[in-house]
Parts: sequence; C-alpha cells; structure tokens
Amino acid sequence: MGTMDPESRQHVRTPPSPEIVEFVRPNTSDKVLYVSRISRKLPEEEIYFKLCKAFEQYGLINDVQVVKPPAQLQTSAEGQQEERLTECYYAFIKFYLARDAAKARAGLNGKYFTGGQPISVQHATKMKTREPSPLPYSKCLDLANHYLGMDGWTTRILSIGQDSESCQHDPNSLRYICVVRIEIRGWDMSCQGVGLGEKTLEPTRPQERVSLTRAAMKISVHRAIQNAFQKVILVVLGNGKVAVEINNTVPDGIPYSTEVGSWNVCAEIFVTYVYRGIVFGVSMFPQLFPCAIFWHVSPH
Repeated sequence: MGTMDPESRQHVRTPPSPEIVEFVRPNTSDKVLYVSRISRKLPEEEIYFKLCKAFEQYGLINDVQVVKPPAQLQTSAEGQQEERLTECYYAFIKFYLARDAAKARAGLNGKYFTGGQPISVQHATKMKTREPSPLPYSKCLDLANHYLGMDGWTTRILSIGQDSESCQHDPNSLRYICVVRIEIRGWDMSCQGVGLGEKTLEPTRPQERVSLTRAAMKISVHRAIQNAFQKVILVVLGNGKVAVEINNTVPDGIPYSTEVGSWNVCAEIFVTYVYRGIVFGVSMFPQLFPCAIFWHVSPH
C-alpha cells in the first residue's frame, strides 16, 4: 500500500465538523461578524441591501444590522463645540453556521467595496453573554424552509379555542390558546407547541370583536408554531446534509388542557348552516383556515 507524500497530504481538506442549529437567535462571536469602514456616501437603506446581497452568498443570514455612528463633538478654531459626523457606518451580520461566517470573512474582508472603499470584516469579539432568545415566527419559517425544504415539514392545528376562564373574569378579553404539531417528513418525527394570543375589546367599540378575535387567533397559531420549533434541533453535516433531532425536554410554552373538543374548535372558527340535512362550515378566518368543512346531520 502506497503512502501519501507530505506535499499531497497538505492538499487534503478535512471536512467541516457538524454544526448544531437551533431555532434561536445566533449570539456567539463565531457566528456574528463585525463589518466596519462602510462608506457614508451611500444611503443607509442601500447599504443594508448591498450587505445582504454580498453576505448571503455564503450561507443563510439571520440578521443584518446597519449602525449609524453618532455625531462627535469637536472644538472649532474659534473654541466652539461643533457636531461632526464620522466618516463610516458599521454593521453586524449574524449567520446560523459558524463556518458560513468564516467563509464570508475570508471572502469579503478588504475585498468588497462600498462607496469606493474596501470594508473590514472581523468576528465580533465583544459579545455580551445572553440567554438565547427564540426566533420570531417568520425567521422560524425561513430556517425550516432553508434546511428542510418547503415540503420537508408540515404543521397541523390540533386545537384552538378561547380561554373560558379569562372570559368569565373579563368579557372583553379575547384570549385564545392554540396547540399545533410540527411533523418532519422523512424522519418520522413530530413535536407539539402551545401558543397564546390575546387582544382586549374596547366596550365602546363592539364592532371590532370579529377583527380582534381573528388577530388573537392568528397570534396564538404563530406563537404555537414558534414554541414547537424550539424543540427542533438541526444537525448540519460537513457535506451539507441535515439530520434532525427532537428535544422533548423543552416545555410546550404554556400550561394547557387537551380536552378541547373538535366541535368547540369548529364552533370558534367556522360559521355553520344547514342545507338538506348537511351542516356546512365556512371559515370565518380564510387566511388562517381557508378550507370549508361539512358533515352529515343524523335525522334523529
């Protein structure tokens, strides 16, 4: 068996180590880049879009934050204090994968130009230690679609209904609790989450009950999905493939009862009417529940 010479051994690349991605905001220095020397010649909005376009080619980005430096007081020749703007913006770019952040730093540091001058890209070393915070609903969808595919997971609403206890204490409180299940296709895995949505009806504006009810239900669904994703762990391998684990030690979100019956759920969501012995249910909230349902009514 032949041996590899030292020169050839140097060209053998070690595959990247697997990385764990959870549905929380990245807050470690290996995933957050500090970008400085950004020219002030461009509008702040244009800087944001340019940075997004430049950095997203290296991997999925969680957030791009462009910071406008504060004005500094300087003493004029006449001895008066004057405000003068510093020349450069700076920004923070958050990646989900440390290796994506490292590639972006190597590819863009001193090589990408804004307003005619090269930017500086370094890891953010002065990160405050904080507890990880859950991703917002929209970011959960982005992360799941990126690594699992848009058809790689589904959500199912198990129950949704008004909190009867809060109604008894305050009839103007529109408090809804939703339970959802996320199913990961191809892995035979699932997990549940519970979400709470609440709106308060002004007694002088009863006409807003339907719109506020819709808003409270929508919030409860989004928060339930958000809480369910807190149990999903993505393991991104060096070759780009993704493995999935479920952490069932994470709480569902809020205490809830599973005794909410399907009829109660339908009564909250659908307006029903009878035609020739058939009960039809038409969704009050087509953006949340676009389907219409129907079932047969027994003649007895």
